[in-house]
Amino acid sequence: MTILSRDLLCVNARTIAFVALVSALLNGGRFSGSIIEITSSRYAAEAFLSPKCVPNAFVQSRSSRLIGSSKYLKMKASDPRPNPKQKNEDELSKIDQVQSFMRDMTINLMINQLIDKIFDTVEDVSLMFRRHFAQYSTDANALSEWNDPDQSHKPRVLVIGSGWASHAFIKCIDTDLYRVLVISPTNYFVFTPMLASSSVGTTEVRSIVESIRESNPTVKFLEGKGLDMDAESKRLKVAMGEGDIIPNDDDDEEKEVIEVPYDIAIFAPGVGPISSSRHIPGLSPQNVYFLKSINDSRRLRSAVIGLLENASQPNLSDEERKRLLTFVITGGGPTGVELTGELTDFLNDVTGKKNSGSDRQNIAPFASLGKYIGIKLIQRGADLLPMFDEGLRESAKIALEKAGVEVMISTRVDNIQSSEMIVVTNEDGEKENIRCGIIVWAAGTKPVQLSEKLLSNLDKDSLDKGLITMPSSMSERGRIPVDRWQRVLGAAPGSLLAIGDASGTVGEDTSYLPQTAQVAAQQGAYVARLLNRRYSLRRGDSSLLDEDLPEDTSNELFLPPPKSFEAEEDDFIKFKLRGHVIAKPFQFLNLGQLAYTGGGEALSQVELGNKKLFSQAGSVGFLLWRSVYVVKQVSTKSRILVIFDWCKTKIFGRDVTRI
Repeated sequence: MTILSRDLLCVNARTIAFVALVSALLNGGRFSGSIIEITSSRYAAEAFLSPKCVPNAFVQSRSSRLIGSSKYLKMKASDPRPNPKQKNEDELSKIDQVQSFMRDMTINLMINQLIDKIFDTVEDVSLMFRRHFAQYSTDANALSEWNDPDQSHKPRVLVIGSGWASHAFIKCIDTDLYRVLVISPTNYFVFTPMLASSSVGTTEVRSIVESIRESNPTVKFLEGKGLDMDAESKRLKVAMGEGDIIPNDDDDEEKEVIEVPYDIAIFAPGVGPISSSRHIPGLSPQNVYFLKSINDSRRLRSAVIGLLENASQPNLSDEERKRLLTFVITGGGPTGVELTGELTDFLNDVTGKKNSGSDRQNIAPFASLGKYIGIKLIQRGADLLPMFDEGLRESAKIALEKAGVEVMISTRVDNIQSSEMIVVTNEDGEKENIRCGIIVWAAGTKPVQLSEKLLSNLDKDSLDKGLITMPSSMSERGRIPVDRWQRVLGAAPGSLLAIGDASGTVGEDTSYLPQTAQVAAQQGAYVARLLNRRYSLRRGDSSLLDEDLPEDTSNELFLPPPKSFEAEEDDFIKFKLRGHVIAKPFQFLNLGQLAYTGGGEALSQVELGNKKLFSQAGSVGFLLWRSVYVVKQVSTKSRILVIFDWCKTKIFGRDVTRI
């Protein structure tokens, strides 16, 4: 099938060349005179249409010298067929050229992304510097300026949530241009990767949080829980007062309920733990512990110390002590593995197992209980940490087993009979009843109630169009469908943007990004910059020409890319936008993964985009893990407090007070 001709090369040589070369690489295509022939029409069409093969970054790249290489674009004027004897050699040579060209393009893409990140960081630093000289409102009523008609020239931006995505947005938004109001059931941001550490006292919970009011003093904050959202009338119903990530409708009924209007909403309520028996019989907050919030961390820490105290009581059999001190953790992802590692360290310290055979073992707070302790990590899949390379996954399993953890892979949880009994089925199909003192559920998440209600309130006809191209798993998990600029499909154009774990990108490419802090933080900063640069997010502007509309105008879900009409008329604004009159879509820059496995060992997989730089396991990985976690703290105060907590634990030992 012929998909490209010499005439098409004049339209966009860089993009066409990239499609052709990728197609040739994937399908064994061959250069033939003035055309490029592809042996498989199905894969050729996919290569031409799929953003996986034609990422928007290449189409909108402003540096042709980085990705244009004429030596790979030369084509013969004639069309001689290769000699059969030379055919294999010619095809191998051309494939080598394609692979070399793609490596160059991948490196150039990463360079472009890094350059953009550097310029974005400069803009953010400049904004934060100006913020120090801003005049803050002294009105105690957070809604007075919000509802002030004299401030109508500043659109009202409502931020829902206080997690990674919201926090990054708040840090980067320019409040000289917008009135910003944050609504969340908690008035702080928490560094969630260290919740496992705080649940055993390695760090204190107050060391890993930052008040939303301190994150950006120029924004307004209301402590409340979103109950319902009307995307058509642009109003949010809020139950005032502190809330929790695990819903409790009875508490909400007793609280004052208000409605908050908005012009633009940033929807980032995050996700909650799977806490319903609908998924696993017996799965409920009464039977298991979660690790999604500060309250979960405190509750778990108190429970672990309580079990140690209960096991120290007289008149208990050895069997009962073993049951009390059997800890079951379900989920072999980063949360489950890091909690297992932290819990192992804590129990080894307080029972003296770490100093086994020495005199120091006898002075540990619970030295007599070490022989009764057991930790079980249950993972349904065949490997722990499936997002890591195979070698690192195996290193994690070896490190945990070396520390005395029983790793149960390919094991399914059938039901949870009580807080002391969990029933599982192993890979051989054999059922096992595990009696334990505590069950921690770290397997999977589900949408919060507000996300489920928003999905039901969006225009159903428009939503159905979007769901055609959306994986069924995304709709089942309640991820709000958004386009590549984070605009919610089915809502009033440009009025609602979803970021973080609650959102999922749909369109030509049906894949979606993982629900990680790294993705959420980048999305939050991206949307803030999108607003700061005054891109038009909605259709219907007078200066939006017909040729700017998508080819398929029958599908009103997918709007044209956000555009700066001011930049078209003002060269200075165009310069400030670095030439991007049309906004670039969100592009996730993957920097890698980290996971602590206990015993002073960790996994570090450092990446740059799709390029894996290096991987480390053991003490070197642990050093990198701690270094990154300190640097990624959101404030200097948090960095100092975290380092102080680590030193305090190392010098003075574990705190086993039950408060």
